[in-house]
Amino acid sequence: MEVDSANSRHAALLKRKATDSINEILNYGQSSTSPQKRTKKTAHHKIRDIDAYKKIIKTYKAPTWYGCAVTPRDLADFGWACVKKDCVQCVECEQYLNTSLPNICKVSFNVYNSSLQDIHQKLTTAHRTTCKLRTGAPPFRITEPSSKEIMEGVQGRLTDIKNIEEDEFKVDIPSDLHLPKLEGVSDKFMYVAILGWFVSKPKRGALIFCCDYCARELAISSRTGNKFDAIHNHERWCPRTDSDEHGETSWQSDINIVMNTKNYFPHHNKYHGSAIYREAMAARRLLDNSLSTIISPSLITPPSS
Repeated sequence: MEVDSANSRHAALLKRKATDSINEILNYGQSSTSPQKRTKKTAHHKIRDIDAYKKIIKTYKAPTWYGCAVTPRDLADFGWACVKKDCVQCVECEQYLNTSLPNICKVSFNVYNSSLQDIHQKLTTAHRTTCKLRTGAPPFRITEPSSKEIMEGVQGRLTDIKNIEEDEFKVDIPSDLHLPKLEGVSDKFMYVAILGWFVSKPKRGALIFCCDYCARELAISSRTGNKFDAIHNHERWCPRTDSDEHGETSWQSDINIVMNTKNYFPHHNKYHGSAIYREAMAARRLLDNSLSTIISPSLITPPSS
């Protein structure tokens, strides 16, 4: 009885300390006029509009988008849709933002990084002051989806597989991966669907794989049984491949939830799964996702001896 009481007091102490630390971080710069600092305080209270994100992310395709050090996900988080080369527009306040960067081979790292930082700052400041998208979007997963929600999504991505034969493509499924089961659905189709791919066969001889979170669309020939890499064919910034604090990706988490193994961790901690633990990790993901990517010369050129 005394042990339980001690554990309860210890848990309450940890909760208070974690809450105070997170509030201190989130409230930092509350009185500042910087929209980026206000983002850290307000964004985690909102619910992510996934449909709006998917609609925006689809605008980042050739020939209007050729890539940039600022990812489409970064831009979509603040409501910027691609309208033409090196130019995005807010879907709410209709302001424009130039995303062009100097050629990194022709300028110094300081100049390049300064230009990149300027774009990241303008993700918020280029909006009208009254635009509701200035504060950015919260993380994709503040709370975990239910098993039912996950499987409904999987089934939605498999609506066209009835026209596809088993030998029309190949995938390498990790030998230690246990997949959910659906009647009439093979492990191959389940694997690509749980990783977020819609599979269809709009015409003879071609299969189309599409992810609506990174807008990646790939066509492969079905006549030779080509191999499809369901993990690495996602864009590097795709939310489907996001990792949590344990290194577990979003799609692995989905599998564990459906298979009822979500609470298992190789390094056991009695606070895993608790409400305060989830709140702390949600705040941590919020802060991680808000960081800008700056290129360091030391990552590209070896240090001088």
